[in-house]
Amino acid sequence: MRGDGPIYEQIVDMIEDRILAGDYRPDDLIMSVPQMSKLLSVNPTTAQRAVTVMTDRGLIHRKRGIGMAVTTEARDIILTARRQAFYERALPDFIAEARRIGLSDHDLLDLVQERLS
Repeated sequence: MRGDGPIYEQIVDMIEDRILAGDYRPDDLIMSVPQMSKLLSVNPTTAQRAVTVMTDRGLIHRKRGIGMAVTTEARDIILTARRQAFYERALPDFIAEARRIGLSDHDLLDLVQERLS
């Protein structure tokens, strides 16, 4: 794990990334808590916490007798949450840093447009 924040949140981020990438699709099973624990070398309690968080967020659901599967809404839930975080945290920090280093709004827009090309 990276060391950025709680390990269980890093696991959630990793699985969210895989959902967004299409590695996990609706109704696909995610790895079990024991598999997650072993593969990622984390305590089973930490892996269970990640599963609980994903369940609470509506990203996965229990398939009786089979395991935990991705919900049909997972991708939209993740995109909505990440966009909101971008608007509330990353974008204001980006603009503030641009202003600290003396970039005008016009310069900033030009730079962003250049990077998008």
